[in-house]
Order: sequence, then C-alpha cells, then structure tokens
Amino acid sequence: MAKIAPDTRFNILMTAFQLFLEKGYKAVSYQDLVKETGLSKGAIYHYFESKEALLIAVFEFLLEFTKEPACPEPRDVVKDRESFLKVFIDSKMIQIQSFKKMMGDKPLKLNKLLFFFEAISENVKLRQIIMQLSKYELSLLESYFTGLKKHNNVPGGKDTALLAQSLYWMLQGAEMTVLFMEDNDWEEPLIKIYHKTINDFFDII
Repeated sequence: MAKIAPDTRFNILMTAFQLFLEKGYKAVSYQDLVKETGLSKGAIYHYFESKEALLIAVFEFLLEFTKEPACPEPRDVVKDRESFLKVFIDSKMIQIQSFKKMMGDKPLKLNKLLFFFEAISENVKLRQIIMQLSKYELSLLESYFTGLKKHNNVPGGKDTALLAQSLYWMLQGAEMTVLFMEDNDWEEPLIKIYHKTINDFFDII
C-alpha cells in the first residue's frame, strides 16, 4: 500500500469542499476528486468509503474549524445591550477569521454555500448535525440572556430560553440575506446585519 502523507485527509476535504462549491454536491464524482487531488481512487477510499461519508466529513470539518467560541463567563461578562453586542460580535469575528484562514487565498462568495441546502435535504446525518449545532448556539445565546437577567437587564422579566430562541431565528433569517450576495466581500455586511438584528431585537423586547 502506498504511504499516505499526514495532510492527505485535509487535502481531500478541502478539494471536495471546493468542488462542491463549484459544481454542487450531486455533480461531483470520484473521478473529479482523483483529478483534482492527484490521488488514486484507492487512496481516497482509504479515508472515505463513499461520497456521502466525504460530504459529512467536510461538513463536520467546517463546523469544527469555525465553531463559535464560548464566552468564558457569559453571566459575568454580559451585563447590558452593549456588552451583549460586543461578546456576540467578537465571537462571530473569530469564526469569520478562522474560516478565512482555512480558505487561505481562495475567495468565497457565500451564495456558493447553498449546495449545503441540497445536501442537507437528502441526508439525515447532516440534519442531525445541524440540530446539534442549533442547540449549541441556542444554549450560548441563552447564557448571554442569563447574564442580562443576573444584572437585572432583561426587559419585563421575560424567559431567557424564549428570548434566545426568538433572537436565534431572527439572526438565521438575517444571515440568509447575506448568503444570497454574489460578492466576495461579505464580512462587513454580515457584521453589520448582526448589529442591526440584535439592536432591532432589543428595541422590540
């Protein structure tokens, strides 16, 4: 058996990710992977037994690489709207920078990530991963609101879990407007829409 370099798995994942972006999940074949990686089909199978397994690995890799960092002590740090915004935006900036570092010098239009919706709709395991990610982000937002509650800054004594869920879905909708942008310069619009959505939410509650 040919010796496989330690970074081969990373190479396959990144190549598959780029191909999924360019062609869509369904259109990518193992022959495409062989051509772009320079590896044999056997070498690729050594790591991924099927295209579905490769897709799930790409998805898990991206999520882990750009996982939102948890604030060390949200209940102490998040005291009011301003600190809520700062902690949230700072964590998103770390995510974005991690994603850009992973991409290197390769430009990315966020609308290319729409291939994930195609894949998610047909893959139960991916839907389960998304559910776990949603739960994680909801728990993080709830911890921010718990910080507000600790400092008596939750309007009307509203339930922190309900507030977290409401803001989460507002943010999801806001992110979609940026996702459809056909532009490589998406970082600033994304941060702006986070600011606007959170401020609008606090004005509503």
